Amino acid sequence: MTTSASTLGQRLRALRRERGLSQTDLAGGAVSASYVSLIESDRRTPEPPVVELLAERLGATVEYLLTGRDRTELNERRLRLRFAELALANGAAVEARDRLLELSQESDHELRWEILSALTRAYEALGETDRTLEGVERLIDAARRGEELPGGLLPLLMQRCRILSEAGDFGRSIELGEQALEEVRLLGLEGTDDEIRLASTLVAGYWGRGDLATAQRLVSRVIERAERNGSRRARGSAYWNAALVAEARGDLTLALDLVEKALALMAEDDSEHSLARLRLTYAWLLLRAEPPELQQAGPLLNQAYEVLLRVMDTGDLAACETELARLELLSGRPADAVGTALRAMGRLETRKAVEAGRARWVLGLAMVSDGRTAPGIEECWTAAEELQSLGARLEAAEAWRQVAELQARHIGADRALEAYRRMADCARVRPPAPLPDPDAGESGELSR
Repeated sequence: MTTSASTLGQRLRALRRERGLSQTDLAGGAVSASYVSLIESDRRTPEPPVVELLAERLGATVEYLLTGRDRTELNERRLRLRFAELALANGAAVEARDRLLELSQESDHELRWEILSALTRAYEALGETDRTLEGVERLIDAARRGEELPGGLLPLLMQRCRILSEAGDFGRSIELGEQALEEVRLLGLEGTDDEIRLASTLVAGYWGRGDLATAQRLVSRVIERAERNGSRRARGSAYWNAALVAEARGDLTLALDLVEKALALMAEDDSEHSLARLRLTYAWLLLRAEPPELQQAGPLLNQAYEVLLRVMDTGDLAACETELARLELLSGRPADAVGTALRAMGRLETRKAVEAGRARWVLGLAMVSDGRTAPGIEECWTAAEELQSLGARLEAAEAWRQVAELQARHIGADRALEAYRRMADCARVRPPAPLPDPDAGESGELSR
């Protein structure tokens, strides 16, 4: 159809003229020519049977007369959307983004939220955090207005919370996560799978900020609800984030037990992308054991990397490369570790993210181990500053402690002392008040 008219009446007139019909010809005795004229001038809204009759006589569809879009046209757009989603699922995020941007310019009301949802996922895969959050906020607003969205409101609230944490904005992530949980309670959705997974994501925010007491209280409630009401996926999500908290509290044995439970629960029901991220967490825990479990961690990282290379999620791929670099470092291959850590940093060069600080940290350690002591320690110092500036207090404190040890061993005590002070800042330990000067004499005594 060649017309681009914007109202039913305009479309009717354009099609009638294309067919070479008069208003009387189109009316055909079933309705009057004046009635057709009123419809064409948008002064009369026809009843459904009349629309069906006119569409049949014009060789058009009812849907086209009512909406300006033919079902064939809509199906063609839907097919293009599915091809874009396939490209995204297979790691071609740039291709997917470009296809989706083209579709989004066509203002298709029926598909606009599906298109925006897919476009937001493409932006996230490309590491474009600001655009991702902008898309998520638009989808959240639409869901609250009652629009029908793929997945609904709660997964969007969870996604926003997770993205903010990964970007290092733990305060905002926690604030919005707590608001979302309150909203869920008011909606009567407490105990649902989505609520359990939202609360689990909030646990990760508290863990990232180093607020382990709050994280532990929340994760205990989440596990209780998950074990009572949750699906395998919800229980797996709860155990996954509980493992992070357990490790941070010094119980690596419990952390490994929890992550193994999560893997067993999610192995059958979750996406390969989620399973790759879970295997990455498992390997990270194994590398923190004393001594590190290198033989067990290696295959897990290789499995995860194979999947993440295919789906090409920039942040997760960089995280996996960081842990592969750590594995190489602990295996006595510091030069290989330097190259892998640099590759991870290259993926994150346009992002302000906690993972960038982690990658730089491993790079610095690898350089020190490879004999480039001074520049390696400088990289470690910069990494600790990055982690601290992003609010990752627990990881920053750990980094500053190791920087202090490296400084004391290789450089000198002055900067080591500064690193210890930074570590205390991360733990929110206030510097002591100065003691009274003993030479002040009676000026410090109370007057009588």
